[in-house]
Amino acid sequence: MIQRFISHPTTRQFVRFSIVGFANTAVDWIIFFSLTSWVVWFADRPLLANALAFAGGFSNSFLLNRRWTFRSADQRRWQQASRFLVVALVGLGLSELIVGVFLPVTNSRVISKAAAVILVLSWNFIGGKLWAFKAVEHKA
Repeated sequence: MIQRFISHPTTRQFVRFSIVGFANTAVDWIIFFSLTSWVVWFADRPLLANALAFAGGFSNSFLLNRRWTFRSADQRRWQQASRFLVVALVGLGLSELIVGVFLPVTNSRVISKAAAVILVLSWNFIGGKLWAFKAVEHKA
């Protein structure tokens, strides 16, 4: 039973999605800290640097998830990117909500953020698999 779970295509996709997520976090952090540390203009504009870092992480996420995780060959890249952005923004909102609810209850930033990461990772994976990268049937 465990072997079937491990070898299931959706399990493999989830593992790939998680690996891509770690890579995206690295891209985001590298861009943010590079801009705010080495470009004087961004030192006074951390929110702009953060937005650019998010854009870099998102772009990396879209490209890697499209090609490697979900192996999409659909030619409507902009539609997929738009859908994937909606999924990511809803995920951001969920993360804010979860941290906002858990933090006063648990009084722990670690538990609150961990709960948000686990739930939002699941949301983003399901949204990507079932909507953003789902093969769209062509209607005649």
